[in-house]
Amino acid sequence: MEDAGLSYVVAVPKSQQVHGPRIEHLIGQAPGEAWQRLSCGDGAKGPRLYDWAAARLPVVWEFDGDEPTRQRWMLSRRSITKPEELAYFLASAPLDATVADLVRVAECRWRIEDASRARRTNAAWTSTKSAAT
Repeated sequence: MEDAGLSYVVAVPKSQQVHGPRIEHLIGQAPGEAWQRLSCGDGAKGPRLYDWAAARLPVVWEFDGDEPTRQRWMLSRRSITKPEELAYFLASAPLDATVADLVRVAECRWRIEDASRARRTNAAWTSTKSAAT
């Protein structure tokens, strides 16, 4: 994806290593002011508000060369009502991207998952309905 110049936000497990340490360890060291409340779009019950923390990752010369055009990030999404619930992400975006930009890219993921869930539900309903007739 990076070779094609595409931005991405990919969910990763808490055990994901980021230049050595696990992502959960790195995010666990984030100060309170690193978290910002952002909406990642509207859900069935209104805006999907979460607390987000992000940090830029170091340039990898072998991939980025002397003049990088993209920036890699690590992010974490924290539930407002259950702060112990964290999700972790790795991302790549243009150099001028902000955390809000990354959250908007992450929102696309939920739209895809919601559409996929709706298709599965519809397929199950159609299958059940066919079996009943």
